[in-house]
Amino acid sequence: MKSKQELKDELHQLIDNIEDEETLNVLNDDVLPYVIDNRTNKGEEELTGEQEKQLDEAIRQADIGETVSWQDFLKATERWRTK
Repeated sequence: MKSKQELKDELHQLIDNIEDEETLNVLNDDVLPYVIDNRTNKGEEELTGEQEKQLDEAIRQADIGETVSWQDFLKATERWRTK
């Protein structure tokens, strides 16, 4: 297992190598806040039965290849990103 400092160094290097401003904005505005929020709230909220069904269905779809590419996802969610 990598140390905390090794992980930080790797993340810094990955971020330093990203040249695309849009990717950096998505990472900063959408990905990191989501990860941090969900990590700090871990275990505080139970899923409802309906949410569990939806999650099971999403997993089933992914398992059989019913997915979209990253580019298609970005196009579909472009209107949500206003920064």
